[in-house]
Amino acid sequence: MKTLVFDTSSVISIVANDLLWVLKPLKQIFRGEFYIPNSVKFELIDKPFTTKMFKLESIMINKSITEGDFLVNNPLNVDDLLIHINSIYSVKEKILHIVDRGEVEALALVLRVQAAAYVVDERTMRLLIENPYTLRRILERKLHIKVDINKKLLKEFSEIVKGVKVIRSTELLIIAYEKGLLNKFVTVGSTEIDLLDGLLWGLKLRGCSISSDEISEITKFESKDH
Repeated sequence: MKTLVFDTSSVISIVANDLLWVLKPLKQIFRGEFYIPNSVKFELIDKPFTTKMFKLESIMINKSITEGDFLVNNPLNVDDLLIHINSIYSVKEKILHIVDRGEVEALALVLRVQAAAYVVDERTMRLLIENPYTLRRILERKLHIKVDINKKLLKEFSEIVKGVKVIRSTELLIIAYEKGLLNKFVTVGSTEIDLLDGLLWGLKLRGCSISSDEISEITKFESKDH
């Protein structure tokens, strides 16, 4: 059966925009299962449930899991992979911690179930898989210092993730838009393209790594069909 594996960031983007309800029809379109690893469940539900700010979101996501929108996988041992990834980049011989357990366990689950795609909105993991040297440049701009790469570890990691497809919540919700799942929000004074623009900006401003240029390109492309 086809599967998609979600990390914490992608689910947060969806719930922060009150779009968890879209998952059910999207699963029907996909004809597969949506998975999260156990550590992502902890980050989405168990940990925020103890806070005031994110308790409501944790309850909403837990309901989504209870209804079968997500299947929670048993814990995976990712200690070695976590150390490996967090040893790739360094500054003055001090390693940079760039990813957390949830992201790495999600990646390990992608590999185990041979998922159709890894759904991750956070930029670091996506670039680490797709363009690690661009990630280094971003780290250098952020830290204002030269960042070194352990090429041996990077090569080994690149072999591990070879063939892994990475998508964001934006790609999923564009499908929802194209299938008309969001049309109920189009009212007098707005258009479907306004809806798409608002959707993409809502995702961007609530955690998804998508640029304003990408948003412009997507809305321009979609407007050709309207």
